[in-house]
Amino acid sequence: MNTRISRMYCIQCGAVLETGDYPYGCPHCLKAGHPSSVSFHYDGEWEVREEVRGMKRYARMLPCDDFPSLGEGNTPLISIPPLADKYGVKELWFKNEFQNPTGSHKDRMNPFIVTRAKETGHKVVAAASSGNEGVSLACYAALAGIECKIVGTDAINPIWRAAIISAGAELIIMPTASGRWTFLREKMETAGWLSATNVMDPPVGSCCFGLQGYKTISYELYEEMEILPDYIMVPVARGDLLWGIYEGFAELKAAGRIGKIPHLIAVEPFPRIETINGVEECQKNFEGEYEKTPSIGGTTATVQSVTALRESGGFAVSVPQDLVEPSIKELGGYGLYLESSSALPIACLRKLRQEGMIPEGAGVLVIATSHGFKNPPEMMLT
Repeated sequence: MNTRISRMYCIQCGAVLETGDYPYGCPHCLKAGHPSSVSFHYDGEWEVREEVRGMKRYARMLPCDDFPSLGEGNTPLISIPPLADKYGVKELWFKNEFQNPTGSHKDRMNPFIVTRAKETGHKVVAAASSGNEGVSLACYAALAGIECKIVGTDAINPIWRAAIISAGAELIIMPTASGRWTFLREKMETAGWLSATNVMDPPVGSCCFGLQGYKTISYELYEEMEILPDYIMVPVARGDLLWGIYEGFAELKAAGRIGKIPHLIAVEPFPRIETINGVEECQKNFEGEYEKTPSIGGTTATVQSVTALRESGGFAVSVPQDLVEPSIKELGGYGLYLESSSALPIACLRKLRQEGMIPEGAGVLVIATSHGFKNPPEMMLT
């Protein structure tokens, strides 16, 4: 572990905690009935390893001094001026996270999860996953030489199923999505598994060690861009990526590297966070359709999502599922073939511009979380 970590804390109640895994989140908030995730405090200045590229460049601000790598991080940032003109924004950038080793942003999280598992003597890492996380964890577990179990449902995309099995992980099929969490909790408590993903309802989010990897997106944007965007659009399920990006910018602001945090926008398949007025409402379940965007599916919301939006002056937005295929085709027409969840932000941008929630001339950035080769072919061919 990084020796600069002096303590952990609850992102909701602020309680100071000893360093640990906390799969159920802050014990104080859990006891009070409103679970919340936890994070880390690092001593010393924000700094980079100038001679290194990729995520290891930021090792001094990450939970592990060293970790197995497949070359994750340092993903391209591109600008598409014709799309910016179309929507009346100053610039429209895409952070191409699909150019990580297994094709998604999840590769920023799993090096720290497998490292933590080996450090603490866990023999198995596991995840409840609809696809991207399962593939990524399976590959990093194989690299680290640790056993991996992925818990899914029959609805899992055959493309992801094949990749998980090819990496040597065991795929366990459960009858329901919520049943995956119950199964993982039992295995954590009886078989000593370390779960990379959330195991609770209400949820707290994924493994706190892994979430630290998402901060590196903010670090890269800070180093690469002369002027940060006004708005950053993030596809969101339980807000792991959203929180990590927020926390990275919050650290940069605290270090005096930036003056303000960009407004974060949570892109949802139907209203969840969009309807929440306070963190206490994160205990609810929300009904809506997300069949075409499974990577950001589910019926729950998290304290970390609400907190990231509030602290960045951001908000959540959703559009219906019948806009998924048109969004994929629209971006494909400009050279970006994205997974359905990653394409949805363009439909949300259209909505926000029409409603005046993003003003003309603003700078907008989309986190393109995964590539379109993970879409079921029938989605675009029927």
